[in-house]
Amino acid sequence: MSERPPVRTFKPRRRSLSPGRAELFARLAPRFVLDEKGPPLDLGAVFRRHADVVLDIGFGVGDTLVAMAVAQPELDLIGVDVHTPGIAHALAGIEERELSNVRLVHGDALQFLERLAPESLTGVRIFFPDPWPKARHHHRRLVREDVVARLVALLRAGGWLHVATDNDDYAEQIGDVCDTHPLLRGGPVERPVTRPLTRYEGKGIEAGHTVVDFCYNRVS
Repeated sequence: MSERPPVRTFKPRRRSLSPGRAELFARLAPRFVLDEKGPPLDLGAVFRRHADVVLDIGFGVGDTLVAMAVAQPELDLIGVDVHTPGIAHALAGIEERELSNVRLVHGDALQFLERLAPESLTGVRIFFPDPWPKARHHHRRLVREDVVARLVALLRAGGWLHVATDNDDYAEQIGDVCDTHPLLRGGPVERPVTRPLTRYEGKGIEAGHTVVDFCYNRVS
């Protein structure tokens, strides 16, 4: 019997690139885009230095990723997203800002996790993951027990997990899942000043949504 394909935590969307963005993608991807699948990564070799590494899952168009890379040059960032236009937009920002501390992954974050060594990350960011609001789709949500367990295993002791959502039901799930993990301590916090306001967040606030940030640390 063949194995079932993994449950997707994202909605596949296809959109072609403009000629200019296609050229930029082809030119910059060999330097800045890591393969979704492959052998375990040596992060020191990837970034050509030894620094704390943060994984950013589902960065959208990449504005927040680029802004945080500029604001925190001491950190190395790996941003993962499945949508080609977002990857191209982020590459444009990387080139414009002349950033050396960012790498991107064009693919499924859950597949890419296999390339990371245990306790190799300082932090994980998940800003406004797809809420999958219908009850029958809740199993597709990214922040669930099995995924959080995998992420915690990648965090060094003292490392952190930062999740933000504007979906009330998802916020309750995030709190329940993270509060019950034996190695995590934390909970809801005020929006950290280090997290820029995202486009998605701004639209949610205009629609009357309540944004909740959760910050947890791995205790051992």
